[in-house]
Amino acid sequence: MTRVFLVAIGALFLGAAAIADDIVTMPTANQLKALEVDIAAYYLDLSMPSGAPQFVYYQTLYVGLTDRIELDIHRAKVNRDEDSVVLVGSIKLVNEGPDTPDVVIGLRNITGSATTLAPKLRSKTERRSVYIAAAKTFFMNPEKPGPPLVRLHAGLGTEDWTLLNEGRHKGLFGGLQFLFHPVVGAVVENDGRDWITGLTIMPLNSGVTLKGGTYGDHRWYGVAYRKQF
Repeated sequence: MTRVFLVAIGALFLGAAAIADDIVTMPTANQLKALEVDIAAYYLDLSMPSGAPQFVYYQTLYVGLTDRIELDIHRAKVNRDEDSVVLVGSIKLVNEGPDTPDVVIGLRNITGSATTLAPKLRSKTERRSVYIAAAKTFFMNPEKPGPPLVRLHAGLGTEDWTLLNEGRHKGLFGGLQFLFHPVVGAVVENDGRDWITGLTIMPLNSGVTLKGGTYGDHRWYGVAYRKQF
């Protein structure tokens, strides 16, 4: 019973943590509760050749429909390319327990929307991507739940071309999410193509998260707000 209680308390801490990996839309087993909403806006500063896109304005809306079902909307306004909206749905199969991870299955680009004007890549971006993701939280002091803690992510999926016209999430992907302090978090992960890093600052009791980091050769910055209705 004590171990179950500690895991539950840890989940509360992590629920308040900034999920930096959301910026790159790498699937994880982080799932919102019923009537929980997360809205965010990002700027991606791209390191690409002259003539290619130089930046992306990216917005996300995550909605917990139930404790097990989540619907996400991703909107991208890409410099010198098409504006697009991608829908993502996910279902939690297993809740994290003392000996079990959170497990989620999901589908990216539900509507099969194209996300580029490039003729040779347009059909690839219309593909739907299926994934399964798991996550497990570990505390530095197992007898004292809460920060510092680390959350291990691992996933398996089919290829997704909806971001920057590059294939991601094919096969294995994953990483580590850290909460050093209730206000400070970080992430290091690989989406099957690029290494991603992020630092998050979360003013206490605000629901606001400030985020920033690297994404392959690119940089990203963002702000998010989360609320439970």
